[in-house]
Amino acid sequence: MQFSHATIWLLTALLLAGLEMFTGTFFLLAIASGMLVGAVMAWFGTPVPVQMLVAALAGISSVVVLHHWRKRRLPPPEVNAAMEIGQQVRVVEWKGVTLARVQYRGTQWDGELAAGARHGQENYFIVAVRGTVLILHHNPPPRGES
Repeated sequence: MQFSHATIWLLTALLLAGLEMFTGTFFLLAIASGMLVGAVMAWFGTPVPVQMLVAALAGISSVVVLHHWRKRRLPPPEVNAAMEIGQQVRVVEWKGVTLARVQYRGTQWDGELAAGARHGQENYFIVAVRGTVLILHHNPPPRGES
């Protein structure tokens, strides 16, 4: 069985659209839209190199537009943890002398006692953040310090 170029473009677009369901990023859909443009070009009878060029340009353009759209719509990532400093947490479980699981913002986090902090308290204050680990002390940090 011989497939037309338009059918091959459409099957490729369908395959990419199906794969998109596993990623959820919409980038494969953007590329699939380029494949659809290639199918339209094939349906009009344009030569295969022109189909490929136009499909590539359409796919790349769709990806660029999607990238800029997502960049505008998504909130910027938190660049510092200044808002965490001074917040109180509750120890759920001790994992050693200086390590603990703490309850904060409705979930459990890893916590580590700061130098000079007393072990065995139930409540601590966040004095710093190192990656995803909350650095804890039994006294709140001085105001204006982060």
